[in-house]
Amino acid sequence: MKKFVLCTALALVALSSHAGPGEDRQKSFKQILRSFEPMGVMLRGTSFHKDSFAQHADALKAASAAPFAMFKPGSIDDTSRAKPTIWSEPAKWKSEQDKFLQAVNQLQATAKGNDLAAVRRDYNAVASSCKSCHDSFRGPVR
Repeated sequence: MKKFVLCTALALVALSSHAGPGEDRQKSFKQILRSFEPMGVMLRGTSFHKDSFAQHADALKAASAAPFAMFKPGSIDDTSRAKPTIWSEPAKWKSEQDKFLQAVNQLQATAKGNDLAAVRRDYNAVASSCKSCHDSFRGPVR
């Protein structure tokens, strides 16, 4: 009986610690932010370090596609801020993804060069892409 109770308790803990789709997506987008925000700090400040910026751009590129695979139909939960238009307007949703991924690719390429004005321009293009998608497909905090 003790083994049964222990196994049941462990199973409940395991189930309760699993994040839902909304939390999984948020964690994945936060991974993107961990690369993107330090680049913005460098561009707004006086301490731009090309090599560090390029490393963050590489990390951004590596993390950029992951969240989009997590938007399965019917995956809105209590944590999710996804709007149903993600699934009702799939062409627009795909277009926003493509714009973001293209902007990230361009920023990664530009980060390897020496043109700080181009780096700023391409960083802002990524930021604009994020905002555009959020405006269309991200709802308020629940």
